[in-house]
Amino acid sequence: MVRRFGNLLAGGLIGISLLSLPGVSAAEQVSATLRVSLRVVASCSVSTQPLTFADYTSGGSAVGPVAPGSIDVTCAKNVPAAVYLEGDRTLMSAAGNQVAYEVRANGNRWAAGEAIHVKGLGATAVHLALSGSVPAGQRVPIGQYEDQVVVRVVY
Repeated sequence: MVRRFGNLLAGGLIGISLLSLPGVSAAEQVSATLRVSLRVVASCSVSTQPLTFADYTSGGSAVGPVAPGSIDVTCAKNVPAAVYLEGDRTLMSAAGNQVAYEVRANGNRWAAGEAIHVKGLGATAVHLALSGSVPAGQRVPIGQYEDQVVVRVVY
């Protein structure tokens, strides 16, 4: 044990004597500031669920939806956006026959060319519940009628 203590004492003395040599000193410090930045840009996404009208009798009464549709717009928080439905609100058959229809979003009529203005909520989507009708009195041949509407979000 004495020998071990002697080794420790000798090592400590060597360390102390190195510090007293010219050119060897205690550690110095310098510092600088690192700038970290991030730019958050405006962004939006859109998803849809189809709007399906009830069966229509040619020349008959107006019909509403059998399955309401929806548009969900998700934008970065506080980003203003305008949502448009492209097109002229006309369903078309494979033979080229046409049936007019109307769309409502959250109960309000949505005319062609008009925008619905929304403000981004971040991770939560702004939900537009779609309904509408096919006006009465349209005399058209039987068949399947469809419209492929582009939903455009401008932000």
